[in-house]
Amino acid sequence: MKKRIILFFCILYLSSLFYSQIQYKDEKTVSVIAQGWGKGVGDTKLSAMKTGVEIVINDMLSTQEEKEKFKAQQEALFSEVEKYIFDYRIKRKISGKGVHNGEKYKIAMTLELNINRDELRKNLEDRGIIEKANDLRKQLDNFTLMPYVDEEKSSRAFTLRKDLVYAQIGSFLQGQHIPFIGEEEIKKIEADEEMIALERSSSAEKGEEDLFLQLARNTKADFYIKVIGHVDEVIVERVDCYKVSISITVYTVMTGENIASQSGFSRPLSLSSADVSISAGIEEAVNSAMPDIMNKLFFFWKDYVKEGRPYKLVFYDYNFSEFAEIRRVLKEMVSQVKLLQRAGNVASFLVWYNGPLDELLFEIPAKIELKLKEDPVILGNTLRFFRKTK
Repeated sequence: MKKRIILFFCILYLSSLFYSQIQYKDEKTVSVIAQGWGKGVGDTKLSAMKTGVEIVINDMLSTQEEKEKFKAQQEALFSEVEKYIFDYRIKRKISGKGVHNGEKYKIAMTLELNINRDELRKNLEDRGIIEKANDLRKQLDNFTLMPYVDEEKSSRAFTLRKDLVYAQIGSFLQGQHIPFIGEEEIKKIEADEEMIALERSSSAEKGEEDLFLQLARNTKADFYIKVIGHVDEVIVERVDCYKVSISITVYTVMTGENIASQSGFSRPLSLSSADVSISAGIEEAVNSAMPDIMNKLFFFWKDYVKEGRPYKLVFYDYNFSEFAEIRRVLKEMVSQVKLLQRAGNVASFLVWYNGPLDELLFEIPAKIELKLKEDPVILGNTLRFFRKTK
């Protein structure tokens, strides 16, 4: 009997680890499964609450320095742990003697906790454990996103409501003070054949690329978000319902690198009409995916721009020796320079520059004899220089 109890506790512990993934309920609240041990019901619940809050805190910490600061103040934070808990539900309770982390216990309990992530983050900021949101925003100056619905891979019921998708993502980004490229600007770029032709002409550097990436490079976007959505009709308790699933993937505009992906889902909804149900489902699905996407993006960008903002420079009709001179001078001007591609008489560089693109535009011709055919062309965060040919 004793062996069976011990085995049950081991299974319970392993399952608590498996289910400790954080679920975002809205912009402020997260749900987490956590386990606690104690001699009485009260202290066992408190133990589980501390475990749950610690899971959420560890999700916010990104550097070793932040982790050390948290460890130093952990006891003080946990002394008021209950104020971060909206509500909880006991999923499992087991009585039996044992030892956990050197302490004897009589009860093990698994709780499903709804935690006020927003309030918890503010406390961590006030204690100096993590950076304040306002300070982070300064580092993310001009951080811009371009959302785009992939109509080919999405269901028709979803694409018919793509205006709502853009509006919902835009509302979420506005709430976090993040600039974004609106649908109207995207439509203008799509209609501008000359701009698209120029972008495609540069595909000699690296082959033909994703249309969404081409569009994004004609804007000031630093990242573009590809959105794929589906609407499914389901029956729940003999009632016709609609469920929305959404996949959001973020790429860098400069390199097309995949930064983060996340799926979001809505509950099966049966409201006053199919249209109302699907619209509400889109809102739920977007809001369930975006917080995780933004957290990953914030941490990536913070490291990405520590030596300046990234810009792409493309040079046309220059020979090998001229490219070598351009690269040498760029190394003196910027904190980091990377040759992206060289094909024939076209070369492109990715540079990190501590200043706006307009300043870089005037500084490069002042330091390098480029023998320009025409004024440099700015498309989004890309500068193009065309050499005068005979």
